[in-house]
Amino acid sequence: MANFYLRAVCQNRNLWGVEDFEEISIRHSKYAANRFAHEAALLNFANSSPMPFVNGIKAARERIVARTDEEGRPPESIFDFVQGITAVARDKPHQDARLDTEGKAKKLLDRAA
Repeated sequence: MANFYLRAVCQNRNLWGVEDFEEISIRHSKYAANRFAHEAALLNFANSSPMPFVNGIKAARERIVARTDEEGRPPESIFDFVQGITAVARDKPHQDARLDTEGKAKKLLDRAA
């Protein structure tokens, strides 16, 4: 089981801006249930809050940077533009070009939080 916050996920399921990554691995054995119940990471996971991630998305949606209508709805917020940039990246034929474009989207999203 893994617990972490992240800034973005691209079409290739790459995780960008991973923070506070914690992972526990419990082998299925006779005492797995007892070990699982006493793991500190599980307690931290249970007490953690998704609010830093949620607040970052809210901030990106609230910061209006343009007012041009496209795709039937105006891209106004930073979040809208990040979505557009990653959509353009999916059409890039080479992995390096996709990563470069998605990296720019990540930087834009990071600036909003």
